[in-house]
Amino acid sequence: MLILRNKKFLLLLILVLAFVLRSYRLDSYPPINPDEAAIAYNAYSLIQTGKDEHGASWPLHFQSFGDFKPGGYFYLAIPFIKLLGLNTLAVRLPNLFLSTSAVILIYLLVKLISSSSDLALLSAFVLSINPWHIHFSRGAWESSAALTFILLGTYFFYKYLKTAVSLHLVLFFIAFVLSLYIYHSARIIAPVLGIFFFLSNFKTLIHRSKQFVFPLIFAFLITLPVLISFVHSGGSARFSGVGLLADSGPYWRANELLGQHSPSLLYRVIHNKVVLYAISWAEKYTSHFSGSFLFINGDDVPRSKVPEMGQLYLVELPFLLLGLFLAFRHNYSPIFKRFLVFWTLITPLASSFTFQAPSALRALPLSISLSIFIAIGLHQLLNSRTIPSKSSIMLLFILLYAFNIFFYLDSYYLHYLKRYPNSWSQSFDQIIPYVTSNSREYANIYFTDKYDQPYILYLFYSHYPPQNLQPQIKLSPPDKFGFSTVRQIDNIHFTSIDWGKIPSNSLVIASTENVPLGPIKVINFSNGEPAFKIYKK
Repeated sequence: MLILRNKKFLLLLILVLAFVLRSYRLDSYPPINPDEAAIAYNAYSLIQTGKDEHGASWPLHFQSFGDFKPGGYFYLAIPFIKLLGLNTLAVRLPNLFLSTSAVILIYLLVKLISSSSDLALLSAFVLSINPWHIHFSRGAWESSAALTFILLGTYFFYKYLKTAVSLHLVLFFIAFVLSLYIYHSARIIAPVLGIFFFLSNFKTLIHRSKQFVFPLIFAFLITLPVLISFVHSGGSARFSGVGLLADSGPYWRANELLGQHSPSLLYRVIHNKVVLYAISWAEKYTSHFSGSFLFINGDDVPRSKVPEMGQLYLVELPFLLLGLFLAFRHNYSPIFKRFLVFWTLITPLASSFTFQAPSALRALPLSISLSIFIAIGLHQLLNSRTIPSKSSIMLLFILLYAFNIFFYLDSYYLHYLKRYPNSWSQSFDQIIPYVTSNSREYANIYFTDKYDQPYILYLFYSHYPPQNLQPQIKLSPPDKFGFSTVRQIDNIHFTSIDWGKIPSNSLVIASTENVPLGPIKVINFSNGEPAFKIYKK
């Protein structure tokens, strides 16, 4: 293909495009969310004191909001925060570099296992503009960082298949294990992918069994700390809060169905919670392949979606369908075909075992294989000599692609925060300086808990000294999802606003709560609606 001849130059352009789409206004847009603020502040606390916000020394799991998060990204953020300070850009830079690297890795991987540099280049291009991948590249999303390490490990595994160089096998294990230190879902996806990689290439690998002894022992040793920490630091609390069994719907539905029958062993076999939870899992798993999720509505979680869009561009639908058809009819290598099958079927697993499905965040690795299928469809269009009016069709798709990309950027930068004002911590960068500048004038400050984890945003924006926080921090009892919060720091109370219970000489930061007087100051969301109303009592 003439258009793809200068591949090095085109790959460089694709990487520049990927970097620009992921880095533009990264220091301020979207506003930092509580999870990012927790990573940033705990990294800052480690730099300042050698302990996290709760006083734990260099932990592998961080007790953030009562949910024990893998510590990998926290440690990745430390050098950036050390160099740039406690700010939004510093905590997002690790993922920016890693997610841009994923574009290089998909190129290298596809070129290696498909033996087609043109297809590899198209795969890199599709991923570079992929709205799903871009969305989770623009922030301190552990899912995106872990995905890059899984991609890196996958590349080294297939490199090892071709070269039989033991170092590549060691690098495969290291990359996969590092993903386990970064994100919970990787602890399902990476091991299952690894098992399938080995089983599907068993005949080749059995002849190299002696090369596996050292890498396996090494992988076990570097995995052991995260396993021990996961068990002893309450790492399973997250799954108990969001896991499939956290949804009691199938349990009560089983009881309801049994109540509609006379007692019978047959009905207990048909209408039992195991069957209904299995059905629930199947629905959640298959929902990741639905047209609504992929092309129309996307994720139900506002923080994980863009208005009026699915996870992919609508114009990519015909290319995806064509790619799915051609991938197994074309003379691609069996290794490439097996990779596409395994990756596509395995990557939604972690999300399907939670009650919040389909989840764009947890199923992010699915964007890789779907990008490759789309690239296969594009590759066919560019190579076909039998399509009538090919140049006109190509021009049409170029214009449609451009329209889809423009629509995405318009929705993301102009309409996103206005449509979902509560999904991101808007206006905290304005209210926290106001609170800190007035904190000594009042006996108490009451700060609304209408928004997610306001205490960590206070710590982040105020650069609160970690050494002052650690002796006084106290988590509230966990809610039904296993999350806790901090209700008080110094004289600031993070709580629901009940005007009648607030003592005199208090500054009140409310949201939509009823207060029997007018505010002295109002801070708005980007759509003009009130975010914070400030009162004196």
